Amino acid sequence: MAFMNRRLEPDLDMVFFMTSQEYMFVSSSLLKEVALLNGEVDALMPPHVAEAVKIKYGLPVK
Repeated sequence: MAFMNRRLEPDLDMVFFMTSQEYMFVSSSLLKEVALLNGEVDALMPPHVAEAVKIKYGLPVK
């Protein structure tokens, strides 16, 4: 988005404020990719969803 804004208005300066993890958005595609690579997703989704994702991809369920 920042690059498109720069292309549309070269003189525009942008400032980004990062939110805390509690309020951030994480795409489901990214979470599925992390799970497929056997990464830790338990803290990023509700427990029942993390379990279902692990079952779907044949990963060990804790």
